Amino acid sequence: MKFRIHRVFTGMMGSNAYFLSDEEGRACVIDPGMGNAAADYAQKNGLKIELVLLTHGHFDHIGACAALQRSGAKVGVCEKDADKLYTENNLGGQFGIFVEPLHADFTFRDREEIDFHGLKFTVLETPGHSAGSVCFLTGLGIFSGDTLFCGGVGRSDFYDGSEEQLAASLQKLLAAEKDAPVFPGHGEETTLAKERAYNPYL
Repeated sequence: MKFRIHRVFTGMMGSNAYFLSDEEGRACVIDPGMGNAAADYAQKNGLKIELVLLTHGHFDHIGACAALQRSGAKVGVCEKDADKLYTENNLGGQFGIFVEPLHADFTFRDREEIDFHGLKFTVLETPGHSAGSVCFLTGLGIFSGDTLFCGGVGRSDFYDGSEEQLAASLQKLLAAEKDAPVFPGHGEETTLAKERAYNPYL
Protein backbone atom coordinates (compact mmCIF):
# COMPACT_ATOMS: atom_id res chain seq x y z
CA MET A 1 0.00 0.00 0.00
CA LYS A 2 1.40 3.38 -1.02
CA PHE A 3 1.12 6.35 1.31
CA ARG A 4 1.31 10.03 0.47
CA ILE A 5 2.41 12.84 2.79
CA HIS A 6 0.45 16.10 2.77
CA ARG A 7 1.43 19.05 4.95
CA VAL A 8 -1.19 21.44 6.29
CA PHE A 9 -0.40 24.68 8.14
CA THR A 10 -2.59 25.17 11.20
CA GLY A 11 -3.21 27.95 13.67
CA MET A 12 -1.53 31.22 14.55
CA MET A 13 1.63 29.42 15.72
CA GLY A 14 2.31 28.08 12.23
CA SER A 15 2.24 24.44 13.31
CA ASN A 16 2.55 21.73 10.69
CA ALA A 17 -0.02 18.94 10.52
CA TYR A 18 1.02 15.96 8.43
CA PHE A 19 -1.47 13.69 6.68
CA LEU A 20 -0.30 10.23 5.72
CA SER A 21 -2.99 8.77 3.50
CA ASP A 22 -3.32 5.58 1.50
CA GLU A 23 -4.99 4.87 -1.85
CA GLU A 24 -8.31 4.23 -0.13
CA GLY A 25 -8.34 7.67 1.52
CA ARG A 26 -7.61 6.42 5.03
CA ALA A 27 -5.47 8.95 6.86
CA CYS A 28 -3.27 9.23 9.90
CA VAL A 29 -2.59 12.79 11.03
CA ILE A 30 0.50 13.71 12.99
CA ASP A 31 -0.11 16.79 15.16
CA PRO A 32 -3.42 18.14 13.80
CA GLY A 33 -2.79 21.55 15.35
CA MET A 34 -5.46 24.09 16.25
CA GLY A 35 -8.77 24.97 14.67
CA ASN A 36 -10.44 23.23 11.75
CA ALA A 37 -7.60 23.21 9.23
CA ALA A 38 -7.01 19.45 9.46
CA ALA A 39 -10.71 18.55 9.34
CA ASP A 40 -11.34 20.94 6.46
CA TYR A 41 -8.42 19.52 4.49
CA ALA A 42 -9.68 15.99 5.01
CA GLN A 43 -13.18 16.91 3.87
CA LYS A 44 -11.99 18.73 0.76
CA ASN A 45 -9.73 15.89 -0.27
CA GLY A 46 -11.99 12.96 0.51
CA LEU A 47 -9.85 11.65 3.38
CA LYS A 48 -11.07 9.85 6.48
CA ILE A 49 -8.95 10.59 9.55
CA GLU A 50 -8.72 7.30 11.44
CA LEU A 51 -5.66 7.93 13.60
CA VAL A 52 -4.04 10.93 15.27
CA LEU A 53 -0.47 10.63 16.56
CA LEU A 54 0.99 13.41 18.70
CA THR A 55 4.66 14.25 18.93
CA HIS A 56 3.93 16.10 22.20
CA GLY A 57 1.10 17.70 24.11
CA HIS A 58 1.42 21.45 23.59
CA PHE A 59 -1.70 23.41 22.69
CA ASP A 60 -0.62 24.39 19.18
CA HIS A 61 -0.35 20.73 18.20
CA ILE A 62 -3.36 19.24 20.01
CA GLY A 63 -6.13 21.85 19.77
CA ALA A 64 -8.08 19.99 17.08
CA CYS A 65 -7.86 16.59 18.77
CA ALA A 66 -11.13 16.59 20.74
CA ALA A 67 -13.21 17.30 17.63
CA LEU A 68 -11.35 14.70 15.58
CA GLN A 69 -11.81 12.15 18.36
CA ARG A 70 -15.56 12.81 18.36
CA SER A 71 -15.60 12.18 14.61
CA GLY A 72 -14.11 8.72 15.15
CA ALA A 73 -10.32 9.16 15.10
CA LYS A 74 -8.22 7.39 17.73
CA VAL A 75 -5.74 9.70 19.46
CA GLY A 76 -2.35 8.52 20.74
CA VAL A 77 0.31 10.35 22.74
CA CYS A 78 3.41 9.46 24.75
CA GLU A 79 2.38 8.44 28.26
CA LYS A 80 4.64 11.18 29.70
CA ASP A 81 2.63 13.90 27.93
CA ALA A 82 -0.83 12.35 28.31
CA ASP A 83 -1.87 14.78 31.06
CA LYS A 84 -1.33 17.74 28.74
CA LEU A 85 -4.42 16.78 26.78
CA TYR A 86 -6.68 17.69 29.70
CA THR A 87 -4.65 20.09 31.89
CA GLU A 88 -3.11 23.52 31.47
CA ASN A 89 0.28 21.82 31.24
CA ASN A 90 -0.38 22.08 27.49
CA LEU A 91 0.57 25.80 27.87
CA GLY A 92 -2.64 27.05 26.29
CA GLY A 93 -3.45 29.22 29.27
CA GLN A 94 -0.09 31.00 29.04
CA PHE A 95 -0.97 32.10 25.51
CA GLY A 96 -4.63 32.82 26.15
CA ILE A 97 -5.74 29.79 24.14
CA PHE A 98 -8.51 27.46 25.28
CA VAL A 99 -7.93 23.81 24.45
CA GLU A 100 -10.93 21.51 24.63
CA PRO A 101 -9.80 18.73 26.99
CA LEU A 102 -9.73 15.07 26.03
CA HIS A 103 -8.16 11.82 27.11
CA ALA A 104 -6.02 9.83 24.71
CA ASP A 105 -7.37 6.57 23.35
CA PHE A 106 -3.94 5.03 23.84
CA THR A 107 -0.44 5.94 24.95
CA PHE A 108 2.95 4.73 23.82
CA ARG A 109 6.53 4.43 25.00
CA ASP A 110 10.02 4.51 23.57
CA ARG A 111 10.69 2.02 20.75
CA GLU A 112 7.08 0.88 20.48
CA GLU A 113 5.79 0.29 16.97
CA ILE A 114 2.43 1.53 15.71
CA ASP A 115 0.94 0.00 12.58
CA PHE A 116 -1.44 1.99 10.37
CA HIS A 117 -2.64 -0.23 7.54
CA GLY A 118 0.91 -1.46 6.96
CA LEU A 119 2.70 1.83 7.56
CA LYS A 120 4.96 1.38 10.58
CA PHE A 121 5.75 4.14 13.05
CA THR A 122 8.58 3.54 15.50
CA VAL A 123 8.36 5.77 18.57
CA LEU A 124 11.59 7.45 19.63
CA GLU A 125 11.24 9.29 22.92
CA THR A 126 13.12 12.59 22.63
CA PRO A 127 12.42 14.61 25.80
CA GLY A 128 13.66 18.14 26.16
CA HIS A 129 11.01 20.32 24.54
CA SER A 130 8.55 18.51 26.80
CA ALA A 131 8.88 15.45 28.99
CA GLY A 132 6.91 13.33 26.54
CA SER A 133 8.20 14.65 23.22
CA VAL A 134 8.76 11.95 20.62
CA CYS A 135 9.85 11.56 17.03
CA PHE A 136 8.21 9.04 14.74
CA LEU A 137 10.54 7.04 12.51
CA THR A 138 8.93 5.72 9.34
CA GLY A 139 9.98 4.46 5.94
CA LEU A 140 8.83 7.83 4.57
CA GLY A 141 10.95 9.92 6.92
CA ILE A 142 11.19 11.28 10.44
CA PHE A 143 8.38 13.28 12.00
CA SER A 144 10.34 15.29 14.53
CA GLY A 145 7.72 17.47 16.18
CA ASP A 146 9.40 20.27 18.09
CA THR A 147 12.58 18.31 18.77
CA LEU A 148 14.40 19.18 15.56
CA PHE A 149 13.71 21.95 13.03
CA CYS A 150 15.39 23.01 9.81
CA GLY A 151 18.36 24.92 11.20
CA GLY A 152 17.16 24.83 14.79
CA VAL A 153 15.69 22.90 17.69
CA GLY A 154 12.68 23.28 19.96
CA ARG A 155 12.65 25.47 23.03
CA SER A 156 13.54 23.79 26.31
CA ASP A 157 12.44 26.54 28.72
CA PHE A 158 8.76 25.56 28.96
CA TYR A 159 7.15 23.50 31.72
CA ASP A 160 8.94 20.12 32.07
CA GLY A 161 11.44 21.02 29.32
CA SER A 162 15.16 20.44 29.77
CA GLU A 163 18.12 21.73 27.78
CA GLU A 164 20.23 18.77 28.91
CA GLN A 165 17.58 16.25 27.91
CA LEU A 166 17.10 17.93 24.55
CA ALA A 167 20.83 17.72 23.81
CA ALA A 168 20.82 14.01 24.66
CA SER A 169 17.67 13.45 22.58
CA LEU A 170 19.26 15.03 19.52
CA GLN A 171 22.20 12.67 19.80
CA LYS A 172 19.78 9.75 20.22
CA LEU A 173 17.99 10.80 17.03
CA LEU A 174 21.24 11.12 15.11
CA ALA A 175 22.28 7.65 16.28
CA ALA A 176 18.95 6.14 15.23
CA GLU A 177 19.10 7.25 11.58
CA LYS A 178 21.96 7.98 9.18
CA ASP A 179 19.87 10.12 6.87
CA ALA A 180 16.20 10.57 6.15
CA PRO A 181 13.75 13.32 5.25
CA VAL A 182 12.73 15.28 8.34
CA PHE A 183 9.22 16.69 8.74
CA PRO A 184 9.27 19.12 11.69
CA GLY A 185 6.43 20.56 13.74
CA HIS A 186 7.19 24.08 12.48
CA GLY A 187 8.99 25.41 9.43
CA GLU A 188 10.26 23.73 6.31
CA GLU A 189 11.17 20.13 5.62
CA THR A 190 14.82 19.15 5.78
CA THR A 191 17.01 16.05 5.96
CA LEU A 192 19.02 14.57 8.77
CA ALA A 193 22.20 14.84 6.69
CA LYS A 194 21.62 18.55 6.13
CA GLU A 195 21.01 19.15 9.82
CA ARG A 196 24.15 17.21 10.75
CA ALA A 197 26.15 19.44 8.43
CA TYR A 198 24.61 22.86 9.08
CA ASN A 199 22.45 22.95 12.21
CA PRO A 200 24.43 24.92 14.82
CA TYR A 201 22.70 23.04 17.65
CA LEU A 202 24.04 19.72 16.44
